[in-house]
Amino acid sequence: MVALASLAAGGAALAKDLTVKVDAKAVPWDVRANPRMRVGASDGRPPVVVMDAALKQGVNVTFRAKGSMSAGRGYRMQGPDGDQEITYDREREYILPSHYMRSAMGRTYLMQLVGAFLSGDGKIVSEPFPIGSGTTVSVPAGASAISLGINDSTYFDNSGVVTVDIHIPEATVTVEDAGGSPEAPSAKPNAAAAAASGTASPAAEPAAEAKTKRVVVSVDAASAPWDVKTNAELVPLAAPGSKPPVVVPIEVPAGKIRILAEGTTDTVETKAIGPVGNEKKAVNDSAAPGNQRYPSFYIPKLMYPAYKHALLGIFIDEKGMIVSRPFPIGNGVRISIPATAAGLALGFNDADFTGNSGSLKVLVETPE
Repeated sequence: MVALASLAAGGAALAKDLTVKVDAKAVPWDVRANPRMRVGASDGRPPVVVMDAALKQGVNVTFRAKGSMSAGRGYRMQGPDGDQEITYDREREYILPSHYMRSAMGRTYLMQLVGAFLSGDGKIVSEPFPIGSGTTVSVPAGASAISLGINDSTYFDNSGVVTVDIHIPEATVTVEDAGGSPEAPSAKPNAAAAAASGTASPAAEPAAEAKTKRVVVSVDAASAPWDVKTNAELVPLAAPGSKPPVVVPIEVPAGKIRILAEGTTDTVETKAIGPVGNEKKAVNDSAAPGNQRYPSFYIPKLMYPAYKHALLGIFIDEKGMIVSRPFPIGNGVRISIPATAAGLALGFNDADFTGNSGSLKVLVETPE
């Protein structure tokens, strides 16, 4: 909410502080999206994935963690730093995530909290890294998300949870003025130098900035995330009581799109739901009453949990046909634009939209 208001009003430097819980059974990344980086015995839970618009190349992300976990019967409880007496990266026929952390070899321990940066399609974009009770890591090029889990080989008998606080500084944002041109600080001559030489010092040339277009839209709580009729064969969705999605045109199908959302909406059963959705109801790929699908049935599993009535996005072509998988937006996300995209469709993760009310304010920033 703070990020969206600041984007609309001015260029103050901001920061995001997020808190997530990582189960001891969580694998650090989705092996299906990263088949060359297989880990464990395929008996763990999905990783915790954090997607945020503030994740930009070069930003230093700080992690702080607390809690306790156990690797199973016979193992004592450990904090986020893991068991510092066990540093191996293979166990029998299984590979531990630490096997891929070459720069931290010998400093990554069994049951330690670890992480990796992901691209928009869930692929690891740089070497995974140990986190433990705390560390600071720079965001690499191509990263859109952070994936978190535990360094282990078998997960089924693990127990416990760690709470992770994540601090993401946000870069200063240049905002367009009423005339459509970016506001830039005026270069001021050095007064002392001018007085000494008798001439004004020349103003420095401002650095060239990538041009972006910003649009603010209102997304009705009854909006389906894509046109149900147009995409009936590809991604069938009943969506009773729904309205058409809100579509934001994309003029340049390249680079990344930034989406920020604020506000609350209501469903028949729950009031004042934020853009993340009803966090007490992770519906993921489950079926609703009547065996109806939620839109999150089609979301990549690495992006779960997907909550009921969460704000979703999906890229579409000029005919309204989808050209990507849907993705959760929550309070904000920054994601790559497919080359075939002509628009971004916005709507909610509901199986039945009847009785939904209210709207969210959504800011969309696209390349121009």
